[in-house]
Amino acid sequence: MRVGFRSSAIGFAVMTGAVTLAAMGLFVLMDPRAQAFWGARIADVATFVRSLLPR
Repeated sequence: MRVGFRSSAIGFAVMTGAVTLAAMGLFVLMDPRAQAFWGARIADVATFVRSLLPR
């Protein structure tokens, strides 16, 4: 069975994204400064989302 160009390109893009996310995840797990930075960013996003929800 032959794999087409479109399938190969989509697979390449998905695998590149997965490897990039995995590397970033390892970086954040290993570096306390990165943990603090991304923790603050996630908290900011969560606060923004909560402000959009009706009470």
